[in-house]
Amino acid sequence: MSVDTIQLWHGIQRHAGNARFSVSDIYRESDASVRVRIVTFATEEQDHTLRVGETFPVGDETWQLADLTGWPSEEDWTVVLHRVAAAPA
Repeated sequence: MSVDTIQLWHGIQRHAGNARFSVSDIYRESDASVRVRIVTFATEEQDHTLRVGETFPVGDETWQLADLTGWPSEEDWTVVLHRVAAAPA
């Protein structure tokens, strides 16, 4: 069964299908926008720096940074990713 939404927490790596996801950093830019640095591994490791709502490729799929809650708490935040385009069958 496929997973279309995953949640990431501090220090936890998640697997979805043939890919792994983790958050390496969350920070505020000088323009006050919040950025989330996500590390993915499908066929190779990739780094993505995103704002909520932005999409990124993972293998043949497209994922979206759907939500960030609880930040700027150091330990009590959740990043929500949503798969918006699955790999071709």
